[in-house]
Amino acid sequence: MKGISTHVLDLTRGRPAEGVAVRLHRHEQGSWRAIAARRTNQDGRIDDLLPEDGAVESGFYRLRFGTRGYFRGRGIESFYPFVDIAFQVRDAAEHYHVPLLITPHGYSTYRGS
Repeated sequence: MKGISTHVLDLTRGRPAEGVAVRLHRHEQGSWRAIAARRTNQDGRIDDLLPEDGAVESGFYRLRFGTRGYFRGRGIESFYPFVDIAFQVRDAAEHYHVPLLITPHGYSTYRGS
């Protein structure tokens, strides 16, 4: 499997974060261009962020997670309105899984598998 995926976990609830808006951008000619937008499923996952006709290419990508909207939907104010994670795709044949762990006042990420 190749492509770009994510998984969002709400550490305050100890549960997957369902319904988080996620936008995928690609860095092209000095600026970021949005190439896909999705929402996490009930398990907090988006299995493939690329457009249906798209393929991952080497280059720089950014995921923007709508954390404010997610927490406001649960009646919680958060410090971060969104979380941006920029990363580099070096080998288009690999899969890039970018998880996000969130709380209203903090976040963490890592390269998953």
